[in-house]
Amino acid sequence: MNELRIQSVEFVSEEIAVQFNDQSTLALPLSCFPRLQKATPKQRTDWALIGLGLGIHWPEVDEDLSVENFLSAAARQSKTSVTAG
Repeated sequence: MNELRIQSVEFVSEEIAVQFNDQSTLALPLSCFPRLQKATPKQRTDWALIGLGLGIHWPEVDEDLSVENFLSAAARQSKTSVTAG
């Protein structure tokens, strides 16, 4: 079973960085996730992995983010960067 799973989450400046079980890390602007962008730094640090790393849950923000959603946001961000640049 080589399914991509989240191992850890870190917030740096205005970005969310997710490390996956294949040791890759992907960082996206918080603007991709409005609820997290509006959350306080303390609320952002209160997260838990769900589904053995298939997603992340922020109880105080009432936000869930799956691997699939994160990768979809990355693809949208990439398309925006290419067309804007």
